[in-house]
Amino acid sequence: MNNTCGKSILLRPILARLVALTLAMAALPASAQGMESAAAMLRLECGGIGLEESARMRAERAMHALTLLFSTTAGDFITDVMVRVDDPLNDRRVEASCGPIGQLDVPEAARYRITATYAGTTQEHWMELSPGGGAQLVLQWQE
Repeated sequence: MNNTCGKSILLRPILARLVALTLAMAALPASAQGMESAAAMLRLECGGIGLEESARMRAERAMHALTLLFSTTAGDFITDVMVRVDDPLNDRRVEASCGPIGQLDVPEAARYRITATYAGTTQEHWMELSPGGGAQLVLQWQE
């Protein structure tokens, strides 16, 4: 019996998986390739516009390290808040225009700096956060 034929049959599933993996990697956006793994990154999701999205984000609060709520002192929700979160010890940061809700995921428990600017006024807060910690911070501005 020719042993080469048996090896060829055994290698086909491995080769097929390798080709599938290569194609999947090629389909990733260029920005996702070569970056640090998602597990080591800060992630900030912004949204909460509309009842359905707002309800979903509030229900998912416990799944995130921090949920940010942005409003005026009168209680009206606001958007277009420039948010930046820094993890200075690990040289990580994320920033986005957010509102009325922002949800932050962190890779590890640490002290993070949250900076938010709206209508030219900046607020800065330092918080101890952990993955899935469910913390909440309400930021308000006078209008």
